[in-house]
Amino acid sequence: MRKVSFTLDEKERENGIEEMEVALQFLENELKDKFFGGEEIGIVDITAAFIALQEAMGLKLFTSEKFPKLFNWSQNFNNHPIVKEKLPPIETYLAFYKARLKSLAASK
Repeated sequence: MRKVSFTLDEKERENGIEEMEVALQFLENELKDKFFGGEEIGIVDITAAFIALQEAMGLKLFTSEKFPKLFNWSQNFNNHPIVKEKLPPIETYLAFYKARLKSLAASK
């Protein structure tokens, strides 16, 4: 994830995306229900929530066509009342990651 999120080197980023797609395919194959643990959010869902940050990194790691189960999972996760109540809005994450990338670019 870090290789994709915080690198300005295009080749390294490309390699990182390929590696992440292999991991995402594994998750796609393991997702059997609405959430990883069934009908309720569990620790695996919370851990996997980084996927929802793909927009902040300017990526489209999965789509409904490529990873349909993960795409539906992300919609269910992001729209769950507990997630909406407890997690900061996506805009907060977007601002953080964009600022981090800008900082990295400025330090080069």
